Parts: sequence; structure tokens; C-alpha cells
Amino acid sequence: MKKAVVASSVALACAAVLGRLRKAARNPVVPRYQDFAPDDFPGELFEVTTDDGITLRGKRYRNRGATPLILMHGYIGNCFNYDLAFEEYNFALYLARRGYDVWIANFRGAGREPFKSDGWEFSHSIEDLAIHDLPALLGAVARETGRKPVWIGHSMGAVTAYGYLQGVKHESEDGRVRVLPDTELSRERNGNLAAFVSIAGPTCFRWPNDSVLRWLADTPVSRSVFRLVRMGLKGLARVMARVPAEPVTVSTLNFMPRLGMSITSLVVRLFINVRNMSEETLFETFISGSSDVTMTETVQMLDAMIGRDFTEKAAATGESIEDPHNFTAGMGMITAPVLFVTGDLDPVNHKTVYRTGFEEVASPVKEYRCFPGFSHIDLLVGLEAPNTVFPFVADWLDTVVGTGTDDGDNRRM
Repeated sequence: MKKAVVASSVALACAAVLGRLRKAARNPVVPRYQDFAPDDFPGELFEVTTDDGITLRGKRYRNRGATPLILMHGYIGNCFNYDLAFEEYNFALYLARRGYDVWIANFRGAGREPFKSDGWEFSHSIEDLAIHDLPALLGAVARETGRKPVWIGHSMGAVTAYGYLQGVKHESEDGRVRVLPDTELSRERNGNLAAFVSIAGPTCFRWPNDSVLRWLADTPVSRSVFRLVRMGLKGLARVMARVPAEPVTVSTLNFMPRLGMSITSLVVRLFINVRNMSEETLFETFISGSSDVTMTETVQMLDAMIGRDFTEKAAATGESIEDPHNFTAGMGMITAPVLFVTGDLDPVNHKTVYRTGFEEVASPVKEYRCFPGFSHIDLLVGLEAPNTVFPFVADWLDTVVGTGTDDGDNRRM
């Protein structure tokens, strides 16, 4: 009798779940971005081909003749982190309405149609983005506009710029592909940028003693756990090249909207101050703003947490190498005008960014600002961002590069 009751209960539960899945399939959650088209700035698709043959895509809010800004997302993100389908919280649209020519880009393999970039093999590392994607985007935008671009990078979008400005390039050494800095190339690349804005861009994972994360993530026990996770990911990488962030997030929110929101919010709570997000904007950030990343990038992130500094991976093999290039130690090679933007609740610790980023760069024009009450992602999409982060960044750009065509200092001749 008990077995029959249990079997009946399981059958009813399965039927309820299947019914919910069928209903979700008939009424899928559709991201708002597909219908988002401001009257004053109809978004335009743009395409750029890298030197290794990958087509990158993005969205442009055109201001012909104005200073071009390239907005680049971070790890597991895409262009909609800047282009949220709510006008009042849309950073890209805010900058376009301030008079800038805005190009919102996607790294290889990231984005949503029709703005999704190619790169389906998902074998690339973080330095591949710095060596191939950044030069392609910056060069194409400079040629199209006739002006030096500004690079605005969030999180990994800033880390790749650190590498680009350090002049990193692939070189063969003892039969292996290495990532090595080039002083002359670094000087040239810094000169090719009108300015650089790092938003929540980690320079390393060295938390100060007063940070809770110092005791949670930087202890011998936690570092041992990271090593075990890294071993597991290396094994997993043999059967799957990418972390399927997009299908997992979208499927979860499609089939179980409320439970999915609760689970997703719990997972990313460390990176979002949920009090700085409405339920609507948080949902849209999840459903449209996540993209797959490579296992190689993920292992690099873990390596940074284990080794504390950002270092290269062997691009050809994905294996660790001796004496890797240290992106953290190379911050002094950056000379372009730079702005560091951080949040005091961000696990990318603001004191660390100040000490190993702002104080280390050799830029004669540099500024740093930490915004209280902000974590990692809500610096771009938070409820208070339009009143604090957006105008501060735009004001700094107005001062350093300007918006119009009559300030010839940053015009390419």
C-alpha cells in the first residue's frame, strides 16, 4: 500500500513537472532586447573580421563624426550588459545621447542573434581575445570613423585591454606558442587609444586583510579546493570545450521562472547587489546578458585565484607553462589615459584595484572612483547607475577626449 502511494505521488509530481514544461515550451520567455529599438538611435549591426578569420558582431548607436566608444563585456557576458532593454538603465544609450558614437561589441562566441559573434570551436583563451579581437575591433572602428577609439571594458573586457596595452603577442618558443610582451608594440597600442575605462576590471586576486574574501578564498584550504575544481575542469574540458552559461540560464528561466530566478540570483549574489536591481531588470540581465565561455578561460580564472595574479595560458595546448607572462606585473606598461571604476561591494576588491592598478599604471592622465553600494555587474545595470556611474564616466570622457568633431586632439589624420 505504501509503495502504491509513493508511486502515485511520484507519477503525479512527474506529470505536474511535464505539464509545466509543456506550458513553458508553448509560452517561452522572450528577451525584451528583440523588440528594443529607441526612436532616436536605431541600433545598427556591425561586423569585424579578426586576423585569424573570426567574424565579430555588435550593435552601433551612430553619432557620425563623434568620438567612438567601444563597449566590451566581461566573462559570461555579452553586449546586452551595456544595452539593457530598459532605456533608463541602458548605459550604451546614455552615452550615445551624451554625444558619443557607441559601438557595443561581442567577443568571439558571445552575444545574441543577430549580434552574435562567430567562434564556435570555443578553444580560445583570454590572451587570444587581447591579441586577435581587440586589434580587429579598434582598427576597424578607427578606420571607419577616422578617430582614435575609447575602450570601455567591464571585468574580463578590461583584463583583455590590460594585455593589449602591454603589447602581448604570440611567439613560438622551443616549439610552443608563448604570449610575450613587446615594448614597441605596447607603445604603439597605447598611442592608438584615445582613452581606456576599466569598470570592475580585476588586476589580480589579492584581497586585503579587512576583506571577508581574504579569509574565504585566499586560505590554504580554499586554495586547495580551487586546485581540485581546476583538476575537475581540466578533465571536463576533454569532453566539452565550453561552459554552457547561455542555454543553462535561459532554459532554467524559461521552464521555472520563479524558481529559476531564485536559483540564479543565489548563484550570482556575490557579483550583484540585488538591492540595486529591480526584479524586472535582474531578470532581463539574466535572460539576455549571459553567453557561453571556454573552459580555457574558466581555468585561467581559477589559476588567477590560485596564483593571485593574471597569467597567460599556452594558447596552442591550453596547458600551464613555466614563467608565464604576468598581466598583473605588466600594469606599468599602460600609458594611455585611464579611468578605474569600482564598487565597494565587488569581490573584485576596490582597494586591490587601486593598489595594483591605478597606482601602477604609468598613464599621465588617470583617475579612480569607487562607488558605494555597488557590486560587480550592477555597475552597468543597477538602479542607481544612471544617477551615479553613467554621468561620472561620461563627464570624465567629456573632459579627457570630448565628443565633437572640432576637438581635433584625438582625430586620426
